[in-house]
Amino acid sequence: MALTHRGGAMIAIVTVLVALSLAAVLLRILARYRRRVRFGMDDYLCFLSAILLLGMLVELVLWVLIGGNGSHQADLSEETIQNFYKIFLANQFTYFALSPLTKISFVCFYRRVFTIPSFQWTSLVMNMIIALWGAAIFVACGLQCRPLSAYWDHTITGTCFDSTKFIIVNQVFNVLVDFAILALPIPMIWNLQRSWQDKLALNGVFAIGGIVCLASIYRIVVLFWIDPADVTYTVYKATLWTHIEPSIGLTCSCLPIIRGLFPQFKLSGARQDNAAYYVPTDRTDTSISQIPLSAAKSPASEKFFAFKLEERADRSLSLSRSPRDISSFQSPPSPLAIEVRTEIDVVQNSGQSIRSHNQV
Repeated sequence: MALTHRGGAMIAIVTVLVALSLAAVLLRILARYRRRVRFGMDDYLCFLSAILLLGMLVELVLWVLIGGNGSHQADLSEETIQNFYKIFLANQFTYFALSPLTKISFVCFYRRVFTIPSFQWTSLVMNMIIALWGAAIFVACGLQCRPLSAYWDHTITGTCFDSTKFIIVNQVFNVLVDFAILALPIPMIWNLQRSWQDKLALNGVFAIGGIVCLASIYRIVVLFWIDPADVTYTVYKATLWTHIEPSIGLTCSCLPIIRGLFPQFKLSGARQDNAAYYVPTDRTDTSISQIPLSAAKSPASEKFFAFKLEERADRSLSLSRSPRDISSFQSPPSPLAIEVRTEIDVVQNSGQSIRSHNQV
């Protein structure tokens, strides 16, 4: 059938967004190699999401060309209408698999960055909820009609539930989960011992997922615009945003990692004396659990962090010294020199005790 204006516009818009998403995934891979960071579960789920996103694009092209999406239902043949509902069902299956994968990839990235036990448990529970809901909605999609062929062949006697309401219920859950994922890292970031400008910048990096929340909300709105009397024509906006939302989600999930390719955009705020680490959103081989938090600490824990920072500084200093400097450093002190020795014992047991002895 001839390509309609609406059909052509959908294909053009979604193709551009999918191309941008795939470019983001390729840059993510490049960033991992440049920073010498191993691929993790978040990366593999991202790659799988990219494949499913490509599948949705192929479905959209077929949906427009042989399914009549964007055309008035009265102008379509019975065969074309059946193709419309067949591809509609296939598109639902693909979306119901893609959406939870992208969300779990987001959370898995957070789990690589924030390795504090309490956060690990919280994020694990969230991933389990997303996975269980995704599995349930995927199975329910296959049970929309009994027999399933009654979904696209209306001459078959069968029972079906309202697919539009079914999609809306799932979309409401998606919106709630998107906001939960958006809020998940905020308490961790604001407890870091960084300047408030740095904390705000870090929240901005993670808050780009807010674009996905807006897309999810708008998709709920356009789902109410579908007219059962002319589904093939009025489903235009819903179809468009069904493809826009996962494209934006996949792109946003890659942006914190891609940021590592552009060091000029790293945090430029002045470091505090007790915050010696850069928060590595682009290098998840070093987790934020290594960064001191601003919550109240015992004197022993403060000494422990000071010891760790001093140890890092000593290691860096020893690597930067020339052989002549090292030999002069190891020579016996002159009679007029003042020698300072510091002995630090770190004992990790039930008492969590740290002893420090200074001798001048």
